[in-house]
Amino acid sequence: MKLATFLHENSERWGFVMPDPVTSAPRIVEPARAEAALSTSGGATSGYAASRASFLGDWPGTLADFLALGDEGMAVLSRLEQFLTRFIAQSDATLLGTVSHAVADVELLAPIPRPRLCLGLVSNSPSFARANPRVGHLNLFPVAHQRPQGSIVGAGAAVLMRNGHHDPVMSFNVELGVIIGQGGRDIPLHEAMRHVAGYTNVTDVAGTYYYGRVPGNAGRGYSLPPEYGDWFFQATASWGGKIADTLCPVGPFLVTKDEVGDPYDLLVYTRQDGLRRDRAHTSATILGVERVIQWYSSFATLQPGDILHLGTLGVDGLPIPREVIESREVVIESEIEQLGVLRNPVQAVPVGERVPFDRHPSYAIRRAAQEPPTDAAAWHPRDARHVFTAFGNHAGSPDEGLPRLEIPRFFTGPATSLGADGSRVVLPARATVVDVTIELAAVVGRLASDVDPGEAESYLAGYAPVVSLCDESFRDAVAEPARLGERHIPAVYGRWGDGFNVVGALEPRAGTWRGRRMRLEVGDASASGSTDDYLDGAAELLATISAVTTLFPGDVILLGRTAATLRLPATGGVVTGEIEGLGRVRAEILRAGADGPTDGEASV
Repeated sequence: MKLATFLHENSERWGFVMPDPVTSAPRIVEPARAEAALSTSGGATSGYAASRASFLGDWPGTLADFLALGDEGMAVLSRLEQFLTRFIAQSDATLLGTVSHAVADVELLAPIPRPRLCLGLVSNSPSFARANPRVGHLNLFPVAHQRPQGSIVGAGAAVLMRNGHHDPVMSFNVELGVIIGQGGRDIPLHEAMRHVAGYTNVTDVAGTYYYGRVPGNAGRGYSLPPEYGDWFFQATASWGGKIADTLCPVGPFLVTKDEVGDPYDLLVYTRQDGLRRDRAHTSATILGVERVIQWYSSFATLQPGDILHLGTLGVDGLPIPREVIESREVVIESEIEQLGVLRNPVQAVPVGERVPFDRHPSYAIRRAAQEPPTDAAAWHPRDARHVFTAFGNHAGSPDEGLPRLEIPRFFTGPATSLGADGSRVVLPARATVVDVTIELAAVVGRLASDVDPGEAESYLAGYAPVVSLCDESFRDAVAEPARLGERHIPAVYGRWGDGFNVVGALEPRAGTWRGRRMRLEVGDASASGSTDDYLDGAAELLATISAVTTLFPGDVILLGRTAATLRLPATGGVVTGEIEGLGRVRAEILRAGADGPTDGEASV
């Protein structure tokens, strides 16, 4: 089956795709409407009415919620689709028009328009290693980034290049998207495919905004001077350019895995304005679906509707010069055999011109624009959709000894890495040592896009203390000689576990975060520091990120690791952190399989 999400009368709907019996044009059938119509067609004693018991009755409101029903829900939907097909062929073909919508008449959204997780792999093609003398062998774990909801758009929606993000060039390529059906944690390799609902096209778009922000580097494209050559800034420049609004088209449909067959035997095409730019094959990956699912679920829970896209399958980043984009509307296409064609226009937004939220191509941003500002008193970590973390943001340089740069280093992480005060945090089974630190967090108060640095503080709802964990066992998977990404990304992944960043109560005091003592305690061990040691504050980070990426109400900005860090064995323990004037936060760390916390010895 092909499943789709769309807008009808400003309401999010979903359904399965069927051809029009006259024109063969695709139509989207809403399951609830189809079941209701069939139950009243052909007479109360007919087989049609009697078959109603084999359907679902109460259909979920979103496709992600439907996927949570697992294989049983998919089987019921398949029965409904087959039954409706027979009814249209044998009895009344006009019924299709009453329970469906022509794709051409609706706004087709991404199959999962507001995914909790959109994880994109990099350096996952054999071409990265085939003739590279710096690659002696490959580490079999993913190097990946997390995309926010504002980056997701559906087929036909505009890809917007704003603030000169396409100067001097933008790039794009096609990637295989994997959509999770049944969620899970610690999924074995041989069971990974059971958790896949289906596949979709993903167009991976990137721009050069953060490269051009480097002093003296404007107009040089995807290159950096040596002083900006550390991996953490390289990833900020590259991945920060990928997470921008609208730069991740997904769709047009979710094609269920039974219809695809072998996901590693599909031809792939990339086009610009109808002309082919590249041809590739889905077997051209180093890590496949199974290993990515096994790896991610080893430290965090996969949930229905999560999207994994596996990296370029051909040329990494087909360039389109600024002059071409600004001279006319460019159309980019990604096609994967059996999955359809994903087509999107590219539009340059003049520097300084704002895109109205209520007409934004991103459905997630339009929805967020209708929400009230963050209520500091009522905010809870589950309200966050995105987490942005700074690296190398401390005078003591606890992150790999990174020097201060003109532009903050930052990464996007999954919101499920946040936990509430008093949470129990369960370490992965492989964990041996965990670094624990007390950090400062800021919560975004309202939708923030292209925010002026002088106004950025006013976009914050308040500050809170955070006890943050970093699982050091990720480093054990790195075998040298490793690539820079493989060597350094454990510092990022180590913070992504479920509830690994435990946030205290939000204090609505903008502009008062500096000059506060910080203290961390684990058993008899303690460490202390000061918020004065941060190089950049949340306002600077918000202004930097929002230049091309919209932050949502309730999102969290973590200012990063500090010198107030303790190293704790994975036996567990009770951790208490405090920031002067912002309150205390407490977390219980449990080893995998433990029923309760134990007292562990910590070292500073």
